[in-house]
Amino acid sequence: MREFLTPKEGFRVIFVIGKGGVGKTTSSASISVALAKAGYRTLIVSLDPAHNLGDVFMEKLSDKPREIIDNLYASELDMEGMIKGYLEHLEKNLKNMYRYLTVINLEKYFEVLRYSPGIEEYATLEAIREILVKGDEWDVIVFDTPPTGLTLRVLALPRISLVWTEKLIDIRKKILERRRAITKIQGEQKFVIDGEEIKLPTREEEDAVMRELKAYRDEIKFVEDVLTNPNKTSVIAVMNPEFLPLYETKRAYESLKKFKIPFNMVVMNKVIKLKREIPEIRVKLEAQEKVLSEVKREFPGVEIVEIPMFQEEPRGIEWLSKVGEMIVGR
Repeated sequence: MREFLTPKEGFRVIFVIGKGGVGKTTSSASISVALAKAGYRTLIVSLDPAHNLGDVFMEKLSDKPREIIDNLYASELDMEGMIKGYLEHLEKNLKNMYRYLTVINLEKYFEVLRYSPGIEEYATLEAIREILVKGDEWDVIVFDTPPTGLTLRVLALPRISLVWTEKLIDIRKKILERRRAITKIQGEQKFVIDGEEIKLPTREEEDAVMRELKAYRDEIKFVEDVLTNPNKTSVIAVMNPEFLPLYETKRAYESLKKFKIPFNMVVMNKVIKLKREIPEIRVKLEAQEKVLSEVKREFPGVEIVEIPMFQEEPRGIEWLSKVGEMIVGR
């Protein structure tokens, strides 16, 4: 079995990425079946709003992990419900931290968060974080991801968010310094809200905003540490032997390399293999050969696995086990 798919430091995380329609969900399910049959307690989670994981397993799935076979559990996250829950949590925290500003009716602006760009990405990242926090319950966690663009934005968020949060912490420190200077001249600033007296914080240890920023930084740092650790995380890209999936996979490879996220394998799915020549598809076969040769050249050090096009669609445990063995190795 390939080393980058097995647990080393605690649990192993596998992100299966790719363009829509290339067979990403089938590959994810196949990998999870093979790992479970090898004795690893495995969780596979679909993050794709267009859930197909249950169809591939021929089982009805929900948010709660369901046992599929021995050692294998699967779930499909409710993305809309997850985004709603994330927003409610965010709104509640902000209103609690900034209660003293309700005197100028600032709370109405919190509703705007619901329509902010990037909310889907942050909600998806939060869902991943919650699963990783409980990662020790599993040997391997496989994520069947949304199409490449959204997935790359989510995987890039920890590094971007850490830079952003550090800047906010620095700004907050300066705000508190200025408050202390004002307090020395004017005395403590206090407000009465709903009959409760609230003192405007001037020090980091008493400031709810600073506590929240530091807690968020620690949470995001945990996720980034997992994502960038080659002994914990592996990324597998699935593509078809066509040029458009190739170009998208190359962009994903470069992006993940920039954020130091391990990129370990390309699964070349639906490769046409013929025992005799069929003139009608000669052009397609020639294009396929060009893509296959370019893949080997474009991804040095990355393992390439070819999965043939089968006569029927791989569904059910028997088929998935067969495909899984091709991907993970025996």
